[in-house]
Amino acid sequence: METLLDVLMRYAEEDLVSRYLREQFPQSREAEGQTDRLLQQLREMGPEAAACVKRLAFELDTLPICQKQAFLLSGVSIGLDLGRL
Repeated sequence: METLLDVLMRYAEEDLVSRYLREQFPQSREAEGQTDRLLQQLREMGPEAAACVKRLAFELDTLPICQKQAFLLSGVSIGLDLGRL
């Protein structure tokens, strides 16, 4: 018999995540392109600006990783709490 957690996970995977990704794809693609263009403009300003761009890109890549980890840990915590019920 499926547990509530299994049902919720399957629902999130099959219905929610893919739907939200599809809805946000055009906006995400546009923001990605705009970011690339702006970063290139900054790189062209000289070596100091290029070094800042490199550091900025690293930090911007780090933010979503931290957010995803927080979501994952939150989901695990909820799952453990539901498992105790």
